[in-house]
Amino acid sequence: GAIAGITVAVLLAVAVTDGMKSVSEGESVALPTGVTEIHKDDKIQWWYEDENNLIAEIHGVTNKRMCPGADGRFRSKLSLDDYGDLTINNIRTIHAGLYKLKISGRRRRTKYKQFILTVGVRTEKVKEGGSVTLHNDAEIQADDLILWTFGAENSLVARKDSRTTDIDESLSDRLQLNDETGSLTIRNIRTTDSGHFKLQIINSQKTTFRRFNVDVTVLVLESDCVMILIKTVFFHKTM
Repeated sequence: GAIAGITVAVLLAVAVTDGMKSVSEGESVALPTGVTEIHKDDKIQWWYEDENNLIAEIHGVTNKRMCPGADGRFRSKLSLDDYGDLTINNIRTIHAGLYKLKISGRRRRTKYKQFILTVGVRTEKVKEGGSVTLHNDAEIQADDLILWTFGAENSLVARKDSRTTDIDESLSDRLQLNDETGSLTIRNIRTTDSGHFKLQIINSQKTTFRRFNVDVTVLVLESDCVMILIKTVFFHKTM
């Protein structure tokens, strides 16, 4: 009886999802339909979390429609190729979750698929006193507005537009903004620099978002530990 129960549980787990995707915030991911041919009467539909939240569909060969989702989180984020594969661009953590797919048509059996998407924040580990570069992978245009902010308060640390580049005065000797790529370099890093750095690239068509977690570790010298140990032993001997 126990063995049969375990077997059923495994079969159900396999049936629940057809794939798991893990990406970092700011990247793009494609969820495939597996379809290699589209007929005129085919219908491909994508939902997020449940069937009441349609986010994309394709009817036949050319009729495509993308939806922002029930709460607007997918606005300007989605694209469909000719086979119904769904691409989610510039992903944020709010896009993590369950994606459901239905493929139907008079010439094919109706198929259902599900994908689980997890979204993480890119982490850069660096030792105190070292340097780190937070790389922007998106292409920069001449008229883009680039904003780098830090911490929960979103304090502005660097800004660049088509004419000027500005760095926070308190950090100007340690920060460098690459005018060509938008990447941010932090030199002589301190423990107070630990936390979230956020990048926004804004133009007339869209806003691209990136987030980085910087983890600064303190280097402890072995000689300091030895000195503390010797003092402690001497103190106990004199008691």
